[in-house]
Amino acid sequence: MIDLKDVTVKYGTSTVLHEVSIAFKKGNFTVLLGASGAGKSTLLRSLNMMQPLNSGSLTVEGIGVLDDKKKLQIHRRHTGMIFQQHQLIGRQTVMQNILMGRLGYYSSFRTLFPLGRQDQVLALQSLDRVGLLHKAMSRVDQLSGGQQQRVGIARALVQQPKLILADEPVASLDPATADKVMTLLHYICKEDGISAVVSLHQVDLARRYADRIIGLAQGRIVCDVSPEQLTQEDVHALYRQTTLPQPGLPQPQTNKPSSFALHAVKET
Repeated sequence: MIDLKDVTVKYGTSTVLHEVSIAFKKGNFTVLLGASGAGKSTLLRSLNMMQPLNSGSLTVEGIGVLDDKKKLQIHRRHTGMIFQQHQLIGRQTVMQNILMGRLGYYSSFRTLFPLGRQDQVLALQSLDRVGLLHKAMSRVDQLSGGQQQRVGIARALVQQPKLILADEPVASLDPATADKVMTLLHYICKEDGISAVVSLHQVDLARRYADRIIGLAQGRIVCDVSPEQLTQEDVHALYRQTTLPQPGLPQPQTNKPSSFALHAVKET
């Protein structure tokens, strides 16, 4: 679906991605794993050029090489982004925040006016899917961290994306809430056939939800494996630690979470 070729990214004189070449497959739930500063967020943001490339190319299926503004606009329109710190406007309602996901479909002038009924219905449907329809008119700053991240997922869904990029979406959440949010995100992506690239710190979550794990260290890819193939040596190379984490929980047998898990998500 997306092909990076010899991509290098620098911050000033410091190189944070070193000639990375990798292809991301359609429909996969891919996890970028590695320590802080490994280059996960930079690689993720390079996939929609939120982080400009210093060299190399990015090719997207159906669009081609992203070498002009129009192609990039089309790609971003169909790419939902979920952030670690939510990037929501606290004083606005949940509904207002979700509708921002539709702005890429309109001209700058059109966005000065309220969006139409069709967009509002789509926003409510997206909100219902994350279990927060009853919070549509609540201010975002009145929600819990887990609820705010689910609003972020709904905002991405309202774009009707082909690709979702999630930059450490559960890093600020407690372990139980993080697992619920990951369950929801994984289920929706699989149900809708949305490709996903998610950066994480947590090895156990990567093992549980990923179809593919790409490990990064010092701006380079050090492993590209299935969860079952991820070894303790791989983890050691990623985190350079002597005490390795215990293997993660078994992979889910179905893309659909249990009724208990979905109930727990709605209660978060």
